[in-house]
Amino acid sequence: MNKVVRLPLDGIHILTTDPEKRIGLYAIRYLGRAGAYVTGVAEESDLSQPIGFFSKYVNSKKYFRKETYFDQLKDFLVRNSSRYDVINPIDISKMLCVIDTDNEYNLNCNYLLPNRESLVIADNKELLTKHAQKIGLSCPKTLFGINPDLIKDVCSEELSYPCIIKFRGDKRDTHWKPEERYSIVSTPDMLSSEYLRMHEIEKFPVVQEYIYGRGFGYFALFDKKHNLKAQFCHKRIREYPITGGPSSCCESFYDPELLSIGRKLLDSLEWTGLGMVEFKYDEIRKQYFIIEVNPRYWGSLPLAVYSGVNFPVLHALSALNVDYEAVLDYRVGLKTRFFHNDVKSIFKEIYSEKHLKRKIRLFFEIFNPTIRDGFIVPDDINPFLQSVMSEIKQIF
Repeated sequence: MNKVVRLPLDGIHILTTDPEKRIGLYAIRYLGRAGAYVTGVAEESDLSQPIGFFSKYVNSKKYFRKETYFDQLKDFLVRNSSRYDVINPIDISKMLCVIDTDNEYNLNCNYLLPNRESLVIADNKELLTKHAQKIGLSCPKTLFGINPDLIKDVCSEELSYPCIIKFRGDKRDTHWKPEERYSIVSTPDMLSSEYLRMHEIEKFPVVQEYIYGRGFGYFALFDKKHNLKAQFCHKRIREYPITGGPSSCCESFYDPELLSIGRKLLDSLEWTGLGMVEFKYDEIRKQYFIIEVNPRYWGSLPLAVYSGVNFPVLHALSALNVDYEAVLDYRVGLKTRFFHNDVKSIFKEIYSEKHLKRKIRLFFEIFNPTIRDGFIVPDDINPFLQSVMSEIKQIF
């Protein structure tokens, strides 16, 4: 007689958002694998079906019109939230919608999100930098609220080139691709023109010194009582764009100092739910610098799961107030890649690399069989096949 294996989320109904994005796909995939009945909520589109809706782990699909998405989501939550055991908003704008709707209507549902004030601070480059500096943590030197007419003079006195301009993150009705959220500038004229362009999109972007060094991440989950329930660290091996985009290849990593700084920042915000603190390590100053906080699912999430920290499942269990032993240890030295972007990153590095042996070594990294892919998985291959078809259509 075969023994029935009960999965950790068997019988649990979860409503999750943003199946258009890979992080939304990750939510569907990992929660569904754990036995949950997953309902995805997407924006209607004439272009294509959301990537997450090609997953075999999505059980129910709902569409709201793009123009009225938040009104429809709010109305749906008011009418139907009690039908779901967990509400799992992925994007920050959806998180704010859930929090505000609950505050207004007292929803009968479970979710695990940061409090609104902490979420706003974490998602705003200016507020986060000021908060981190106030509690004694290191951030890149940052200039705030500069009049576009004075930008050249102010930065010439305060910063050297290259420097980086970033949106603060206030304008939540605008979605930017990762490479559109910042601009690296190397001359005063470039600084002036890029600052003015970005200022017209969102007032007073921040200007920071550019930190040379590898990127690192601290990932954590805190329960409703602010107890640390899971943690993880990674370092970036490659990223795309290579000047500072999302990681295309990363490795699980452990450093007590990184853990300490990341936890201190999230503790200071009285954090609940998921949070990822992004760092860069300056090799000259031998110091970690806080770059930003992602108060949501993150692109390199599969690496944490492969390493033994299944954040989506643990997050759902904590939302349900299930008691479990904190997951604070994990496998170190595992690598994950996102093949499409990683190949582009490798070829960019090959082009700029001057030494032939390093060029050859980089080329053979494309075929490295020890690196698992975070997107292409054998038991849920349809999202990958659909992404390939979409790229082919764009070419032709």
